[in-house]
Amino acid sequence: MKFPSLTRTPKHKRFNYQPRYYDPVKEDIKNRTERIRGELLKKSSQNYRHHIQSAFGERHRQYQKTDIMQLLLILLFLGGFFGYIYFGNIALYSFIVLFSGYIFFRIRRQR
Repeated sequence: MKFPSLTRTPKHKRFNYQPRYYDPVKEDIKNRTERIRGELLKKSSQNYRHHIQSAFGERHRQYQKTDIMQLLLILLFLGGFFGYIYFGNIALYSFIVLFSGYIFFRIRRQR
């Protein structure tokens, strides 16, 4: 027997999960045809080397950008902290304005 209540209890959720099918024979055939097609077109290993180098270069540039942004944020926080110690509330208010400006331009650039 169920007692009446003012709140509803959540019901069980049902999921429609269908596992993916993996066919190793089909993938092996696909890999072989790609390799043979590449040999027929005479793709050189230099072409692969160039793609790998460019991929690592892009990743390195992306890490450099994030490192610079992290450094600037750390310097901004430290400047705000020590500015508050030496100058008082004026430094705290200017820190808040600078940080909110950073957030504003960061969100604006993403859109």
